[in-house]
Amino acid sequence: MNASALVRSLKIFHLRETTLRTHFFSKFAILCALICVGCDSGPQLPPTVPAEGVVTLEGTPVADATVVFIADVGTYNATGVTGADGKFAMKAFDEKSGVVVGSYKVEINKTIIESAGGVEGESNVNIKQGLPKKYATFTSSGLTYSAAEGGKKDIKFELKSK
Repeated sequence: MNASALVRSLKIFHLRETTLRTHFFSKFAILCALICVGCDSGPQLPPTVPAEGVVTLEGTPVADATVVFIADVGTYNATGVTGADGKFAMKAFDEKSGVVVGSYKVEINKTIIESAGGVEGESNVNIKQGLPKKYATFTSSGLTYSAAEGGKKDIKFELKSK
C-alpha cells in the first residue's frame, strides 16, 4: 500500500468516524429534547394564599365538618375539613394549600352516621345532618369569604342553631 492510498484510507476512516460521531450526538440531542418535553410539570397553577380558621356552632367548635368555598368567578373552588378543635385549612389544589385570591360563597356540612341495629348479617344506619340545614348549601347559608393578597389565618364561621 503506497502513501497516497494510506492517506486516502485514513481520510475515509476519519470521515466515517466523524459521521458516526455527528449521527450519535444528533440522536442524543433529539433524545434529550424529548425527555425535557416529557418532564413538563403540567399546567401552571395560580398562586394561592392561606385561608384558615375555625367553625363553631353556638360557640362550640364543630369537629368533622366539611367547609367548601365556591368561587364567585372562575373555577378554583376549595375545601377543608375541621379537626376536633373546629379548625380548618382550605385547599384549592391537591398539590398546594390555600385558596386563589377572590370572592367565595361558603357551605358547611357535617354528616353523622349512626348505627340503627338490624338483623344478623345486615346493618341499618341512620344518616343525619349534624348542622342546621341552611348551612349545607351556598345558596342558603348566607356565608361568604373574600380572599385577599396575604391570606388570612383567623377566619371565623360562627353558626347559629336557629
